[in-house]
Amino acid sequence: MNKVAALSDARPAPTSAIDLPDTFVDPREAFGIETNMKVPAFSVRTEHVPDIDTAYRFDRETTLAILAGFAFNRRVMIQGYHGTGKSTHIEQVAARTNWPCIRVNLDSHISRIDLIGKDAIVIKDGKQITEFREGILPWCLQHPCALVFDEYDAGRPDVMFVIQRVLEVEGKLTLLDQNKVIRPHPSFRLFSTANTVGLGDTTGLYHGTQQINQARWTAGTSSPR
Repeated sequence: MNKVAALSDARPAPTSAIDLPDTFVDPREAFGIETNMKVPAFSVRTEHVPDIDTAYRFDRETTLAILAGFAFNRRVMIQGYHGTGKSTHIEQVAARTNWPCIRVNLDSHISRIDLIGKDAIVIKDGKQITEFREGILPWCLQHPCALVFDEYDAGRPDVMFVIQRVLEVEGKLTLLDQNKVIRPHPSFRLFSTANTVGLGDTTGLYHGTQQINQARWTAGTSSPR
């Protein structure tokens, strides 16, 4: 049994059960590519780790960009046409490193409240009270996981400015309603996928895509498999 298979056989645990990567995987064995890069990984498989697709084949250049995101905490955007496996590529790297991975599709229905959180009415000790419920962005920032924003170039402007705050490696998220500043977990990673290169729809294929502000993204390109 190789190292990747051994990692995948571990019983899922809560994401909160892990903290920092505690092992490495061999990129030649795990991804079939030649590189001297050390790829950090977790020895414990948690509930948010994607399933391994043993038939998946890795494109070298795109894989190296994604591995750099995991190994060196870079913000990586994968660009390519629809159906080229952009999000799947990130998931399969995460699956082989036991890195928890959560995907969020930035369609027109995703709002700032969905990302940041909102006040909700809950029952505590038999009393009805208002309590702030964190959105997916604060939760991911505080846990060892990779957050993937799909269709990044289709996101609403108010949503994009929220994301802009955390694009820096040490990017902190300020929750004004809670007077709280969230520092990213050392094992938090951020990725995105897009059909365009950030200049809007120049081909006529992707109506509704937006021009993207200049940001600290490392670019990669996904080709058809």
